Amino acid sequence: MSKSNVYTRLSAVFSSTHNKTSSIKPSKLTKPKTTPISRDKLPKTLNHKIKELLQEKDSHILVEKFKNLSQYSYFRERCRDIYKLTIHRLALAKEYTLIEKALESQKIYVGTEGFGSRIIYLYGKYGMFDHAYKVFDEMPERKCKQGVKSFNALLGAAANSEKYDKVYELFRELPEKMPIELNVDCYNTAMHALCNTGLVQDAVLLLDEMEVNGLKPDDVSFNTLLCVYYERGECKDGDKLWERMIKSNVVPNIQSYNFKLKGLINNDKLLDALELATQLNNLGIKPDVCTYNVVINGLIKDDDLVSVKEWYRKMLKSGCVPNKATFGTLVPFLCQKGDYELAFELCENMFKGRHCSVDEAALQNVVDGLAKNSTAEKAKVLVELGLSNSYSPYHLIMPNCA
Repeated sequence: MSKSNVYTRLSAVFSSTHNKTSSIKPSKLTKPKTTPISRDKLPKTLNHKIKELLQEKDSHILVEKFKNLSQYSYFRERCRDIYKLTIHRLALAKEYTLIEKALESQKIYVGTEGFGSRIIYLYGKYGMFDHAYKVFDEMPERKCKQGVKSFNALLGAAANSEKYDKVYELFRELPEKMPIELNVDCYNTAMHALCNTGLVQDAVLLLDEMEVNGLKPDDVSFNTLLCVYYERGECKDGDKLWERMIKSNVVPNIQSYNFKLKGLINNDKLLDALELATQLNNLGIKPDVCTYNVVINGLIKDDDLVSVKEWYRKMLKSGCVPNKATFGTLVPFLCQKGDYELAFELCENMFKGRHCSVDEAALQNVVDGLAKNSTAEKAKVLVELGLSNSYSPYHLIMPNCA
């Protein structure tokens, strides 16, 4: 398929896009003087400030503390996780103007492709693609290389912003304008974008293009396509791709098998899925929480409470920790079946382990069910756990048990 045909089909899929970004004021390109810091002074100067940053609850003050810490080269170079956490907290609060304020302040420090890529990534992760693209465009002005690393960050920013048409456009156009040598990661992001626009066959053709260009598709390449085929229940196409994966000497991983399990279940082949899931350990593949979630979902679809409970126990025994997906499917099913004891156990574990936030309506159903079934003490425990949870404020109500 020609590039123009792909562009035409992409434009038909995306007639309009949403823009979360606000206007960007041009920033000064001169770098400020940074504060060097020696290792022996680190605990006294930075550790306390970092602790204050992590404990700060006011979003505006958080940004100011972040900007102040950015003066230190050690903070910029060694505290990448804190960068991610700070922007993530602002995103949770939907403070996109403050995200812009925090990240725009970092542009004066962009002197390496790696640091520039980090800012591009952080903008893109929260849907602020125009800001990310501006950082990329300004890199030459800052005498900073625009290579495959920053190009991949830009493609990722477009994908995370759900601008899948833009991903493919950039993938095709920019390497022709600048010295960027495409690698497997570039192709994988382009494949992901095409799959998200429904152009799966075009994504498959990129596998061929990779090989023609001397690149070896990896597990991400194949899993991107396997996900689509098996999600749709198109097991024949998925199995053909699986064979190609093996012939390419790419070893299927647990994610590959999880997609295959989902394909079997979507094709109403639950017994085959259970057999495959049971054999995974013998194949040298350790099941993960997604494996158990897929199987449990299939058993719920089959209305098999006994097997659902059996596989949930297997999950716990294996050391896998239930996640939000586990809670979201299992708790409503247990309530429907009147098994409030196991529902309570799962809710309690989720709270005590602080594995994730959970749905308030589902929690209230468990509380109501416990209260109606003469287990008011457990209902009260769940209400107290919900009300004391500092990450997600719940408004659970204890029913009148009189």
